[in-house]
Amino acid sequence: MSIFTRIKSMPLDDFIKDVMPTDPTIIDVRRPERYINEGHIAGAVNIPRVEIGDYSPTGKVYIICHSGVDSKKASRNLTARGFDCVNVEGGMITWTGDRVFGKDPE
Repeated sequence: MSIFTRIKSMPLDDFIKDVMPTDPTIIDVRRPERYINEGHIAGAVNIPRVEIGDYSPTGKVYIICHSGVDSKKASRNLTARGFDCVNVEGGMITWTGDRVFGKDPE
């Protein structure tokens, strides 16, 4: 993986307006305790950034984290491996929509 891998990114406002209505696949790369306790976007899947190297998405995915730093790193990893992903800039600290708290149903 090269640090020069070009990744796709989009501002959170554009993600909310243009992508959320399409029911996208959202990967939240925060640590599980943050994902559970601080809330996450409904339908998002928690795959911590340290585990993203084991993840192989099918189709386009949108990556979000707390502030945008870890999602950018995760997006770079997935893009370098040939997957179609978009980094959501700003992260959950700028998310103003509803949040789901707790673990995902199993």
